[in-house]
Amino acid sequence: MVVFVTKDEPAPVPVHAPALAQAPVKALDPDGIGVASVGTAAFAIATAICWVFRATLATSHHTWFLWVAATGTALGLVALALGVASGRRRRRSSDADASLTAIGDQDPTSLEGNS
Repeated sequence: MVVFVTKDEPAPVPVHAPALAQAPVKALDPDGIGVASVGTAAFAIATAICWVFRATLATSHHTWFLWVAATGTALGLVALALGVASGRRRRRSSDADASLTAIGDQDPTSLEGNS
């Protein structure tokens, strides 16, 4: 396909319509606390099991199992801390937005001082 464009005419812009549309649904767990806590608990249990059997792991040269489980536990704790901080920030932001909306909904004459 050949398109001729002169100086007076703008270039044609192709129209792109996405094949899939995003559903307007809220996230079930926007902070990821549930997923992070389950994963952290699983890694903590794996760390405890590997710690109990560390002699067996050492004889079979699989001590890295223990370190992988301990690293997963540590990273899970970091993810939990970040998720909690994100949730607090989001709640503070939504509380501030709600209070601003409540102030905006008031009658302007009620905001004036008694003179």
